[in-house]
Amino acid sequence: MALLLLFTGCASTEVTENDSGFAESHGLEAFIGCYRNCSDPLDGSAPVCLTYIIWPDVFTAETRPQAVYIRKGDGKSLVASAISDGAVLKQSQFWEGEDFEFKAGRIELKRDYVASGAREPGNPFIGVVTSKTLLGLDDSGQGRISQSTAFAGTGFLIIPVAGKTSNTQKIERAPSRLCNVDGA
Repeated sequence: MALLLLFTGCASTEVTENDSGFAESHGLEAFIGCYRNCSDPLDGSAPVCLTYIIWPDVFTAETRPQAVYIRKGDGKSLVASAISDGAVLKQSQFWEGEDFEFKAGRIELKRDYVASGAREPGNPFIGVVTSKTLLGLDDSGQGRISQSTAFAGTGFLIIPVAGKTSNTQKIERAPSRLCNVDGA
């Protein structure tokens, strides 16, 4: 029993049914197009929305856009537009090397690192957490989002804790009419 408490850890991986994995994309141009904003998981898990990844804390469940249009920007950049009912709600330009890295045909967003000192009430965890988001395409050209989080530290000051979770979902390309707006 003491050995069990000494080495506590966990791992969790969620992948959509019939997942074909990431396909090799040869350039940022492969990502150009109109996408439905949110995944539609068949297993009842929470959907992943592009706008929550691209613009955290900008949209709520009530105001989330219907689609995201991606176009090539200047140089090595992409321009993302959040669209609902024919109107652009938010638009931003993202630069390779600054906002993301293009590796092995995937867009890897800059990692997040968080240190926890158990200062918040009810938080027994002291340690570090890191998360990574990969955006890519599958063999059929549909969008694919893979998010992973890893953590290591102690719980209640004495129990070593380490783990990793990952979640992969599909973001469908949308009919271009969903993204038809001026300026997008």
